[in-house]
Amino acid sequence: MINAQDVIALEDKFYSQELFLSYSGLNKLMYSPRLYYNHYILQERDDKIESYLVEGKVIHCLLLDNDTFKDQFIITPSKLPTDNTRLTIDKVFQLYQNFAPVLNESFGKSTVLPINLEDLGTQVLDVLKEMNLHQSLKTDEQRIAKIITEETKAYFEFLIKKGTKILLDQETYEKCKSSVEILRNNKNVNSLMSLEKSDFELYEVHNELYMETKEKYKNIETDILYPFGLKGIVDNLVIDHSKKIIYINDLKTSGKTVSEFKESIEYYNYGLQAAIYKRLVINDYKKYDDSWSIKFNFVVIDKYQQVCIFEVSNETMSKWDDDLNNALTAAHYHYISKDYSLPFKFVGGRHLL
Repeated sequence: MINAQDVIALEDKFYSQELFLSYSGLNKLMYSPRLYYNHYILQERDDKIESYLVEGKVIHCLLLDNDTFKDQFIITPSKLPTDNTRLTIDKVFQLYQNFAPVLNESFGKSTVLPINLEDLGTQVLDVLKEMNLHQSLKTDEQRIAKIITEETKAYFEFLIKKGTKILLDQETYEKCKSSVEILRNNKNVNSLMSLEKSDFELYEVHNELYMETKEKYKNIETDILYPFGLKGIVDNLVIDHSKKIIYINDLKTSGKTVSEFKESIEYYNYGLQAAIYKRLVINDYKKYDDSWSIKFNFVVIDKYQQVCIFEVSNETMSKWDDDLNNALTAAHYHYISKDYSLPFKFVGGRHLL
């Protein structure tokens, strides 16, 4: 449990830094300021990434940024410990991570500790006791032998090598590769995202492009300058110089069908993301005059590997931009008041139904 002094220190650190709100941060702030506070201010973050999010990240990487795949992911061995045995090793590895830096410091920072699973019998026994696993066996030696096998030793070595990379099983990797091939072979997607175009004079293509606003926005009603900017990573930005069109293309992997994607837009508030990306692009590409247009598209591949492009109309984007203005107004309240107890629309705590 974090103490009051640490909370004050973390709040001071957060407010001393320049803030750029992303779609995920702003969306979290809209539906649960408390979650935003815990995640971004108290730094209480869950390192586990849900499987459906992992698939999305893999497909994005393989399609748009393949050179960084080995830096982000590592494919698990074909044979892994199962169920409670794997969970035991995972917990032992967490314990190892906690005390390994201390040992490294005492031996010198450049020292690589010759630790393997066989050296961690005490930790194995502690975890087994915590999990109430194999306690019916008579001796500690029998309990350790149940866990430390050639398979688990290999898995433990693998965990040490993987570092901060995301674990990816072979089946998921093959599925993601299949999805990428389907996307690449889709003529409409290939053309829209300029996956194979190389004529820089006509098509300027940027994938996984990080953008942020150096200029702060103003509240359109009060003219108050917000104390934060916006940021985001645009999946695919294509500038067609011949037609004077900038295409912002956002790749979505869906656990539902393309027929249900409109529901997903509402559920995940993708309109907020689209409006942020458009503002980022406008901010960075001011050199293009009013004769240029910006088109936003969602490129969706669903759970059945069906592919569909959803073009956002000007009317819809205008509505989403209004929603973004409202979200920024709410974010301004939370940031200035340091009140993260309730969503902005429920401030006051009592509402008539």
